[in-house]
Amino acid sequence: MPAPSPAVVPAPEPEFADVDDDQEIVLEDLTREQVLDRRNRVAADHQLVFDHIDRYGELSAQRLFTRAFVAQVQRLSGLGHLDLGYTTWEQA
Repeated sequence: MPAPSPAVVPAPEPEFADVDDDQEIVLEDLTREQVLDRRNRVAADHQLVFDHIDRYGELSAQRLFTRAFVAQVQRLSGLGHLDLGYTTWEQA
């Protein structure tokens, strides 16, 4: 009786953070799951929006992450940590 052949396991898709820096992202080639994964990751780390803009441009970031999300990240990044734009009681 011949030995059983090993099971063929498909190669896992690369993670967003593990994507090679030399590899270009083609938005049309991304699967729905890959787009959703990138959107979930960028929701946790907004720096990824700026990294994408630096590499591919703002239009690409707006297409991948949505125009409203990119605008919100850019607007909120200018506020800084706990800077709500109000004066404190001591300063008033």
